[in-house]
Amino acid sequence: MKKHILVVDDDQLILYALSKAFKDQAYEVETAATATEAIEKVSRSPYDLCMLDIHLSDMNGLELKKRIKDTCPETKIIIMTASCLDSSELTENNNAAIANGACHFIPKPFNLFEVTDVVEELLRGNENSEIGFRSTGSGFEKKSRKNPRKPYKENIPFQMNVIDRGNYTRWSLVAQAVDISDRGIGLLSQYPLNESQVIGFDEKMDNRTGVVVWSEMIDEENCRVGIRFA
Repeated sequence: MKKHILVVDDDQLILYALSKAFKDQAYEVETAATATEAIEKVSRSPYDLCMLDIHLSDMNGLELKKRIKDTCPETKIIIMTASCLDSSELTENNNAAIANGACHFIPKPFNLFEVTDVVEELLRGNENSEIGFRSTGSGFEKKSRKNPRKPYKENIPFQMNVIDRGNYTRWSLVAQAVDISDRGIGLLSQYPLNESQVIGFDEKMDNRTGVVVWSEMIDEENCRVGIRFA
């Protein structure tokens, strides 16, 4: 029987990326943009795992966790937040989340591949699985490309979530496309991108979402990256 996951976040890019990643692993996935919507969905059917943003428009994530646990005590909980800016705050918030019954506490921006690995371990019953809280280290390399790309030269707008001066926000940037295939695109960006970062494209790329699978600085100003479409 397929495991059921609920992702709760007010960021549509996060909802889409996690939903697509978990569906690719053959999980049943639903999303909610508010705590009210999440409570309504949990009241209709139980979930094996819920991923909750701690800062929602209508309720704190820890309070939502309590409401979900009251309804479905067996549901595993992962708390997500962009509030952690240093290691001491990360440790403090992680301990608080675990003390409140969460299985894991994940800071944003997170490593998408590591998150899916942890979710898989939790749903297999390994409560001691750990996440490294890294923004790099997905293990993907250029040589892993399975779909040959063709040359494609054009400026491509994209959006990404970043922590800027202590605030979690979305930036709109432009990069030069280098090559493209049905499964991914190569970019030359003056803004350095890290492995596993999730980025969103506009209508020029059919509003698709992608994940950085490898990244390298080719000179002092330019970063060459490979994007896999989600």
